[in-house]
Amino acid sequence: MTYAPMCIYTLDMRSENSLNALSRTARIKAARELTSIFDSKLFKALCEPVRVEIMRFLTVEGRSDVCTIAGHFPQDASVVSRHLAVLHGAGIVRRNKEGRHVFFEVDGPGVAGRLEKIVARFRKIVPLCCPGGEE
Repeated sequence: MTYAPMCIYTLDMRSENSLNALSRTARIKAARELTSIFDSKLFKALCEPVRVEIMRFLTVEGRSDVCTIAGHFPQDASVVSRHLAVLHGAGIVRRNKEGRHVFFEVDGPGVAGRLEKIVARFRKIVPLCCPGGEE
């Protein structure tokens, strides 16, 4: 008679271990997804203080050419140009060439859309990796 409850207890332990294993697997998958999110070109581009300052400049001044932008920074124009190329590659600024001049401006709708996608991805991960307490 004592054998049946022992069997039930053993099954419960196996179920709990299976749930823990699934939970760990889900957390590992969530960690990979988080790494993918935070390792994106968008965040990498904005990790450099000069690029954030360039973004601030373009937000205030609007569409500007490379020479105008570079004139407001202590770095050489070639360095500013490389920063702008990184921002463009990350989809943060739009680039438009007119004759010999290249103009840049913040791609507000593009950045907002990318941030919304990042938030949506992050919301899917939160229950798996880092649920917060209720306030």
